[in-house]
Amino acid sequence: MRNKLPWYLKKGSLYFFCVITPPIGYIILVSNLKKFEYEERINYLTIATIMMSIWVLKFLPDKLSFYVWSFILAVLIGNSVLKIIKRKGK
Repeated sequence: MRNKLPWYLKKGSLYFFCVITPPIGYIILVSNLKKFEYEERINYLTIATIMMSIWVLKFLPDKLSFYVWSFILAVLIGNSVLKIIKRKGK
């Protein structure tokens, strides 16, 4: 990142916007992508996308939300199991 950044593009402020108010954080991030280096851009976009998807889940019907959370949990468990299997194979 460059030396002088506005207060809303500093690390703490950007994380605050992405976690507390995901739509505002996502808009700020996407409109200022060129001001970040590649690694920072990927990190901020990952956090913003995850928080935005969780925020959007609030507006789904309860039954559909349950299925989405179950799918996310299954993916995380599957990923953990694959990592354990790969470690034992080495």
